Amino acid sequence: MSDEVVVMSPAKAKLQLALLNSASANLEKRDFIVRFTNEGLPQEIVLMLDELWDKTKIVGGEVINIGRILLAKIWEFVAANPNMLIGVACGAAVGALANLIPFVGPFLAPTAMAIGAVVGGIWGFQQDRANRGEVIKGGPIGVAETLVAMAKEFFKLFAGIMLALKDYFAA
Repeated sequence: MSDEVVVMSPAKAKLQLALLNSASANLEKRDFIVRFTNEGLPQEIVLMLDELWDKTKIVGGEVINIGRILLAKIWEFVAANPNMLIGVACGAAVGALANLIPFVGPFLAPTAMAIGAVVGGIWGFQQDRANRGEVIKGGPIGVAETLVAMAKEFFKLFAGIMLALKDYFAA
């Protein structure tokens, strides 16, 4: 799998964005909430994703359902990287357990949940990459490379569209 952003012409990017926007009109909010909940994603994250659903952006005089498009891409990414989601859920569970610590638990829980979810997500994504036969480096360099690979893989198509349409957006 290439880590490079998809390069495309402005015309193709407009078409891709229109297709993504059109497909997003047929999506059901309830389906996404149920999918993410059933996959074990912590409710705090599901609520954040729920808020993303209604986000729109006017681009070149057209309303783009940016929240729905991102949620669809998040779901595709999660479906392609199931171990990452398991890692996020496990890390978030550790944060929830921190809440049970007397006196300081409620103060530690949000930080523990965030750190646990990130670390668990990184671990899971590394497992998914290893399952695809990719070489994974250890240590801090490997973690940094994994974070970059996660971002690149998730935003590959979307970044290509945005780069190709940067002049169109400015108008």
